[in-house]
Amino acid sequence: MNSHGELTAEIAEKISKDWGERGYKVLYDHGDPANKNVGKIASWIGEKYMHGAQLSQLDIAIVEKSSDKIFALIEIEETNDRPKTFLGDVYGVLMGAHIRFGGKLDLAVDKNTTLIILGKCPEISKSKHDERNKFLLGKIMEIKPGIYMPNSAVGKIVLESVSDENKFYEVLTNLLKRSFAEMI
Repeated sequence: MNSHGELTAEIAEKISKDWGERGYKVLYDHGDPANKNVGKIASWIGEKYMHGAQLSQLDIAIVEKSSDKIFALIEIEETNDRPKTFLGDVYGVLMGAHIRFGGKLDLAVDKNTTLIILGKCPEISKSKHDERNKFLLGKIMEIKPGIYMPNSAVGKIVLESVSDENKFYEVLTNLLKRSFAEMI
């Protein structure tokens, strides 16, 4: 088992290679702080950016190099996929007014932005977790139109449980390819 964030940083670095060639930059929260693509990715509210205005922090943002529009926001829960955690991740984004990277760079969400939440679940309960995620996503999509915040413009939300941490990258890559194909 990797220490907190190491797996996420490894995945982000692999994704950077894949998506950099497509005209995107991959920003991420864990890794070498000397890397210009490593910094906090925060959903926040209010007029002034400060710690107390943050609703949540995300692990990865895939952003168009030319416009700072977000293609995908990704949160990887390396240790669990509890409903409370998934809902907190989703609503921490949707209830926000802004997304900011590194405390300085404002990023934009729109109908082409996909929010992906991946969580680790026990192998034995994967199918039950998939059913539960489908139920949660249905309820989220019922509530989403009533959220009148700028970040609620996110077009697609994915909740995915992964039983083997070695499959996070593969699952995420497939989800990103599918989202990209749907966007075109």
